[in-house]
Amino acid sequence: MIGWAETINILFNRATNDIAVQDTERDMGAALRGADVHSLAAKLPDIPPDSPAFFPCMAAEMQDVLPLARRNVSRFVRHAANVGRMLARLHVHLPIVATPDGTVINGVGRLEAAARKGRKEIAVVTLDEERAELARAMLNLLSMDFRFTGDNADFLRYGAFRRKWLHRTYLGRAFALPVYRHKRLSDVRLDAAFMGKWKAACGESVLDFGSGQGDEARMLRDAGIRVTEFEPYPADGDTVNREKGRASAMGFLSAVRAGTPFSAIFVSSVLNSVPFPEDREHILRIVAALCGPETLVCAAARGTKSSSWGWFTEGEASSERASRACNFPLDMEKGVILGDIATAPKAQKFFEEAEWLELWSRYFGSVEAGLSALNLTFRTRTGSAWGLSAWLSSRFPIGSACLWRTYEPGARLDVSRLRRGI
Repeated sequence: MIGWAETINILFNRATNDIAVQDTERDMGAALRGADVHSLAAKLPDIPPDSPAFFPCMAAEMQDVLPLARRNVSRFVRHAANVGRMLARLHVHLPIVATPDGTVINGVGRLEAAARKGRKEIAVVTLDEERAELARAMLNLLSMDFRFTGDNADFLRYGAFRRKWLHRTYLGRAFALPVYRHKRLSDVRLDAAFMGKWKAACGESVLDFGSGQGDEARMLRDAGIRVTEFEPYPADGDTVNREKGRASAMGFLSAVRAGTPFSAIFVSSVLNSVPFPEDREHILRIVAALCGPETLVCAAARGTKSSSWGWFTEGEASSERASRACNFPLDMEKGVILGDIATAPKAQKFFEEAEWLELWSRYFGSVEAGLSALNLTFRTRTGSAWGLSAWLSSRFPIGSACLWRTYEPGARLDVSRLRRGI
């Protein structure tokens, strides 16, 4: 299982800072240096560590939420309220810190969350004006350094699975791309006319690489297409179902070992959920190695022109669902956000158009990349010289690449007997 301590630590870090959704640890570090906390601290008298004044948090008092909310409403920040609400959902109730006149120093998000929930009272730690400026900097600008390496990288890979609630009732962009580039996906019907064009472009034996809940695969099978699925991250609530992942891997490798030709391979909304560049490249090497000379490869992913990314660069989202999210950007790579921080933290990568084209061009000689309904798309029919055995290890070591990291850190999915002969 993913570490509960790591999850609550990330949530606690964001919930105890009054910051906007766009703020990263780098922004807070720069602001902290600009606040000159050493000079602020030097102005204050020393406090004996054995005195009650040394622990003001122990003197919190319950105060009415409504007058505090009215006084601070102009400073409400939706992201801070979202993470405050998430913390309260876990039965963690932190006091807010305010000056004697009720101006919040730290905890404006927790105050907003309490007001929206209709709570009558909230615990308040009161600090005098002399200490307020230093407290504001120290309580709002200190942050974790979100560097995910080693076991921490495994922790982030674990959350890459497509959530169980995310079911599709129509084909995703990558699947519609061979026939329609710009048509609204909900208007695409798998009727005889569409399927005739689709089969002419894609053939009748395809691979759904990263099939999620298997919705598109079921639709295509119903239309008479032979579909091989590979989904090492099948969701089971807020976790990954290990046995289903094993079965999917075995079915995929059995098809490869049997020499099943793939007339088309689809990588639909997969690379957005792969948190590290080296893992994305690992996936593309395998896809390239699975291609024959005439295999069509189609992929789609969200780009930086999508509204989902715009929230993190231009302001808070207008949709109800997005406005209640607890996602925030990470500095580890441009275009990466972290979400679902109260359950199984998941990284999402949003691609620049040039970045998307360059990534695919490393492994496919002739590519066609573009923008379709704010999704980045890719298609090629160029074969590859990559050898599959070079990229499939004798065991699926969950420690070597995101593709295989379906379970808890250090776990291994032993399919070595099936792999022989590839």
